[in-house]
Amino acid sequence: MESLTSVVPHYLAVALRVGLNALVTRGALWCVLLWWLPAGCLSSKSTAAEPVTRLQPLLGTFVSVTVYAEPDEAQTAINAAFAEIRAIDRLLSIHRDDSDLAKANQGMPVSAELKPVLEKALAIARETEGAFDPTIRPLAELWGFIKKVGYRLPTETELQSVLPKVDYRQIKLQGNKLIQNAPGMSIDSGGFGKGYAVDRAIAVLQRHGIRVAMVKAGGDTRVIGLPPGLDHWAVWIEDPRKQGRRALIKLRHGALSTSGNYENFFEIDGRQYGHLLDPRTGYPVQGIGSCTATAATCMESDAYATAACVLGVTQSQKLLGAKVGFRFLLFPETDPQGPLKVVETDRFPESD
Repeated sequence: MESLTSVVPHYLAVALRVGLNALVTRGALWCVLLWWLPAGCLSSKSTAAEPVTRLQPLLGTFVSVTVYAEPDEAQTAINAAFAEIRAIDRLLSIHRDDSDLAKANQGMPVSAELKPVLEKALAIARETEGAFDPTIRPLAELWGFIKKVGYRLPTETELQSVLPKVDYRQIKLQGNKLIQNAPGMSIDSGGFGKGYAVDRAIAVLQRHGIRVAMVKAGGDTRVIGLPPGLDHWAVWIEDPRKQGRRALIKLRHGALSTSGNYENFFEIDGRQYGHLLDPRTGYPVQGIGSCTATAATCMESDAYATAACVLGVTQSQKLLGAKVGFRFLLFPETDPQGPLKVVETDRFPESD
């Protein structure tokens, strides 16, 4: 599926989005859990160029690129943005042995393009005191979340044998080498890769002269400019219980990412175990339906949303509240099936 849309009027984008529900797999459902829609979409005309949207399956999800520009200019820029995203997949994928990240994890030299990405990921790990930890991969493999087959509940002995391999403080960059102080360590891009790809796509659009655009990869979204005649982009966040309720987030600039355990999980004896793992304990995060984070870049919002699910409301505010906005959906402690509690911090955008 090279491209599902070309020049898409707003009403057709809505119809297409609904139709995709039948196509996506559970691993790609972020495509419909967090989807874009410029506010005021009922009008098919705008005071400036119409939006041009294309959608492609990339990065294990669906990626949409929307720009406001003349059709020829828009298509050229969008083609370049998708090419950049494919290049980032070759850089950061944990599912292909020839990616730059896979080679670095195997002890090969760290490429010049990969190095600043890893430096930023490790910096966020320090900032979040390890709640976001890019060395989580050995733990994710133990639970079966990397290959998404062979899910299992590890024994306590197995967890204790793997936890020493999950510690951002035990890995560092020296020149073009990734130094691992514990055997078997490796970096997983799952908590920042999609966000970084979105950032790079936005940068490519800007180099092509695009001033108003949105790029979305699964739960990660970044915008530049504002749709003609509007003061925000509208981003809808689904209820983790899939009951049709949505929250409207009015995003005016920057990036927004949502993390949660309610799509990528398995069940044993009626209990769900999700893919968001606490690197301190080795167990899946409990009690949080989802967390949405806003930041200047999508790599940051991606990582911060993951960290916040681990940290919880109070600690997230303490460590990151000065620059990051959060929206938590919390499961009630006394009644897991009861209404979700919504907690929004001061810096979170306006929502309905």
